[in-house]
Amino acid sequence: MMIAALFDLVAALAQEIDPDYLDDAGRIIGSPAAGPKPQHSGDRGGWAQFATLGFLVTGVSFIAWRIRRSMTAAQAARS
Repeated sequence: MMIAALFDLVAALAQEIDPDYLDDAGRIIGSPAAGPKPQHSGDRGGWAQFATLGFLVTGVSFIAWRIRRSMTAAQAARS
């Protein structure tokens, strides 16, 4: 009983300090609508973040293609 009362007291205090606290309490990942919309190119979710993701995917795909091509050539040379 004492622990439940203490938890309720802490939850009420958190609600007064930050009304959005209990919305994300107990979650590792916050709600999808959390935070402001991106306003600058470097903000989370801005075009620069998506461009960086595109460059990373393109780079890793290129490296995988080169490795695959080298493996195929090495197998053909052995046969």
